[in-house]
Amino acid sequence: MTGRYTTLLFDADDTLFDFQKAERTALSRVLTNHHLPATDDILTRYNAINAALWREFEQNHITKEDIKNERYRRLFDEFGITPPVPPRTINDRYLEQLGACGFTLPGADALCRTLKDAGYDMYIVTNGVSATQKSRLENSGLKPYFDEMFVSEDLGAQKPLPAFFDAVLSRIPEQDRRRVLVIGDTLGSDIQGAVNAGLDCVWYNPTGKIKERSLPVTKEVRSFREIAQFLGCTLPRADAAGVPETKQNS
Repeated sequence: MTGRYTTLLFDADDTLFDFQKAERTALSRVLTNHHLPATDDILTRYNAINAALWREFEQNHITKEDIKNERYRRLFDEFGITPPVPPRTINDRYLEQLGACGFTLPGADALCRTLKDAGYDMYIVTNGVSATQKSRLENSGLKPYFDEMFVSEDLGAQKPLPAFFDAVLSRIPEQDRRRVLVIGDTLGSDIQGAVNAGLDCVWYNPTGKIKERSLPVTKEVRSFREIAQFLGCTLPRADAAGVPETKQNS
């Protein structure tokens, strides 16, 4: 370990975990198990509905329970689908399936292993559903690299609220905020949250998204290799990239 940081706070979905693959896999399984259509149109529309609800949650406009209650009701209403069980039951079964989908982005294991071997204390910080996210971490193979996973519903506040990061910092050894670095792909929760909490941040932006808000990003990167280099480490060439798409949580 070199340089100024001792502690890394990693976002989970679309930073280390392949949420797009997990979401489509879990949803397809649940719809098929209930003899409901699992077309590309339905999967794509669900993604958009879910993303919009999570943005409202990050802005503190709705609760996580609202997301669980609303996303499948809205989806089925739009497509004129009458499910054999209530939409909330579909949601609960989706979360069970999602928890089994511990897919990671290419190179995530090598990045985490390299940084852990370099001596960094590492934690995951996520707004996802607690039981689901913890199950996905167990199934991902990444758990040995992390000291703990901090989930918003367990802490009583979500990213980007300062209270979320205050709660995290109260539970880790490093108390000097100058030595804690947030790494995430979403401006609205990860980067805004770091700024709100007075923490440095790496914006992981592999697809080259335009920065739509004026935020003081410490470092913008396009690959896992650049994350490692920023932290004084080197990745093997074959393990240097991970390319997520649209961010959600679960």
